[in-house]
Amino acid sequence: MTYVTLRRPAANLFKLHNRPWRIFQHPFVYQGMRTVAGEHNWSPSVDIAETDDSFEVRAELPGVTQDDIQVSVKENRLTLKGEKRQEQVDDSKNYRRVERPYGRFQRAFTLPPTVKADDIKAEFKDGVLTLDIPKAEEAKPTEIPIRVNA
Repeated sequence: MTYVTLRRPAANLFKLHNRPWRIFQHPFVYQGMRTVAGEHNWSPSVDIAETDDSFEVRAELPGVTQDDIQVSVKENRLTLKGEKRQEQVDDSKNYRRVERPYGRFQRAFTLPPTVKADDIKAEFKDGVLTLDIPKAEEAKPTEIPIRVNA
């Protein structure tokens, strides 16, 4: 039987670059986590889309209840805050790995000054928070008719 070795020089270069820093990291801490007590432990994924009339923000919040989410706008800054609570741990189970993140989260986004912050609509369904942020009339594109002089 013949074995083929795939070589990826660029991948190896990145591994070498990151290797010295690994000694300063705890081996079981997710890289996106902050481990200082009292800080945010995870960050939900967010998609932001724009139409002619509004912006749509969709945040994935699996395992978070609607009561544990806060949405606020202050000085054109949209803030999503909340907490994903850890399930009751069953002491009779011998967990080998726990990867699902738990704890508080916060995401903040700067809104354009041309949105109607007072008219934002929020919907939470199937672990996805959807915000509809309408644009002010002056921000919407307008079509200008062209006259032909004959």
